[in-house]
Amino acid sequence: MTRLYDRLINALATGAGLLIAAVCLLIAWDVIARNTGLQPPASTVALTEYALLYFTMAAAPWLVRQRGHIVVEILYQRYPPVVRRWMDRAILGFCALVCVGLAILAALLMFEAIRLGEIDVRSMDTPRWMLFAPLVIGFSLMASEFARLLWRGEPAGATAAERGDAL
Repeated sequence: MTRLYDRLINALATGAGLLIAAVCLLIAWDVIARNTGLQPPASTVALTEYALLYFTMAAAPWLVRQRGHIVVEILYQRYPPVVRRWMDRAILGFCALVCVGLAILAALLMFEAIRLGEIDVRSMDTPRWMLFAPLVIGFSLMASEFARLLWRGEPAGATAAERGDAL
């Protein structure tokens, strides 16, 4: 089960990277088409906006796993190890709780959009629940990753040496 979960996190990160590449190609095609007198796709802006949401939520759990989330290390590193361990628990627990709360809120909004049959009207009509689905998945997986770091007793912030940034 753990391997399957790990594969999911990695697959979402890979999918996010591929989606970024696809958006770059779409934007390039839009610019080329516009400058050569061809008809550019009408939905480039809408698709790019949706993709920003999707690839952010797809990559975020992997980023948490890599401890790429923000910790103000200039303050964090000034505390003694005992205080840092306490701060690690507090930071990771708080982050997990916030992510759970956001996932629940997004799920409630998604179910309401499904119930009401709401449509997001732009250059292309999209069911509004599709805007909330990546939030539910992304924040749920981020909460899981923060809880995983907390369970393992890992630090909230990576040191420069751990990141490979040491001078």
